[in-house]
Amino acid sequence: MPLPIILSRWVHLVSACLAIGGLFFMRFIFGRGLGLLDLESSQRLLVHTRRMFKMLIHTVILLLLITGIYNSYLAWDKYDLDKAVLHALWGTHVLLAALAFSISLYVLAGVKPPRMHRGLMAVNFVILLLAVAAASTLKWAREKAILENSSHLPAAVDKQ
Repeated sequence: MPLPIILSRWVHLVSACLAIGGLFFMRFIFGRGLGLLDLESSQRLLVHTRRMFKMLIHTVILLLLITGIYNSYLAWDKYDLDKAVLHALWGTHVLLAALAFSISLYVLAGVKPPRMHRGLMAVNFVILLLAVAAASTLKWAREKAILENSSHLPAAVDKQ
């Protein structure tokens, strides 16, 4: 497997881990720590940390889009092996990711979070986990389709 393919998959997975882990930390852990500080200090820390988290999420979204498009391009011909299942899983993964990106961008817009930010972040965490479930199921189904149809594929496809 050539280096650009490995690097693209690695960047995609690391970006997803940063998004999910960062969201988990900001939603479920960071707020409890802020409660230990006085109101003024907690507000300053929240604004500063939120700004850094926003820059991380914007970078992660960009990397996920670039590597996701590249990875899809590389695998697209294999999706014809079991079109209904593979396209449904790919579409589910992409729609969940788009929804998660939209919620993230909404929640992180502006200096202060929207009124429902805690609830939206919790929902977004679940959506991201579902996107990972769709992606891992897609990978399994694609590999299964390749194995089942390996006698019908050219030799170059079998090696990827």
